[in-house]
Amino acid sequence: MRRISPMSNSRPSSPRPSSTFCAIDLSVTADLSGSYLPFWIGGAIRGRLRRDVAQALSDFEGIEVADIGLKLRERGSSRSGRSRALQALAVHLRKLGFIADWRNELSALLDDSGVEIARCERGAFRSLGLQNRAVHVNGYRADGRVWVARRSDLKRADPGKLDNLAAGGVSAGESPRRTALREAWEEAGVPASLARRVDFPGMVIRSLRETTFGVHDELVIVADLDLPQDFEPAGRDGEVSEFLCLSASAAESALDRGEFTVEAALALRESLERRGFSRHRP
Repeated sequence: MRRISPMSNSRPSSPRPSSTFCAIDLSVTADLSGSYLPFWIGGAIRGRLRRDVAQALSDFEGIEVADIGLKLRERGSSRSGRSRALQALAVHLRKLGFIADWRNELSALLDDSGVEIARCERGAFRSLGLQNRAVHVNGYRADGRVWVARRSDLKRADPGKLDNLAAGGVSAGESPRRTALREAWEEAGVPASLARRVDFPGMVIRSLRETTFGVHDELVIVADLDLPQDFEPAGRDGEVSEFLCLSASAAESALDRGEFTVEAALALRESLERRGFSRHRP
């Protein structure tokens, strides 16, 4: 097996969102250059590989080891060819035991302009350090109270933690709005007639952090949904154990105590501040 040497501190760029989602807050990022190796796709750094993952991939036919990091051997320059090469790599990683949660769901990999350059199994994104997108929906009642969900104790990630009303990854070929409507129904039982009210204020927050399974690099697309006073969410997919209707003050206290997942906290705190509900607001 070929030995992998330490690489440079190069960092992958962050794709710019489309014009609909134009604001990016890069305040929640971690410097991972010392622990991870650059992963090149399509002539640019698109991911980060943990050193043990990089070492395991060094002899894989779909990988080229170079002084600047590991490169994906692409089957042509087309999106479909690149997707096949990336998916083959994901399957190989799964066989090696580096992917804990295979979802049979494709996510899109974007370039710096927000254009899709490849698709790959969603469960491989952390192992490869690829950047994903997720929509987080904050649900507000007419009196200003906010609906939050408590994650099921059976969830692999963050069991029992508080979460937004609904949240989920943007599947390949799916718009953020479509994701919001789908997740609002599946996770909170919000019918399409209400979910269509969802508002995207244009805030996208980047969350970059280490996890047990690799690098979590996610663009959190914040959305707000104003709900009728008498609406009560009800989970449909078993991912939520209960829903709580909190005052803005109670929600902020829970945020300060670290009761929310990382990304839910980012989305909710931004929303509370933007809507003028935050006691931390300057």
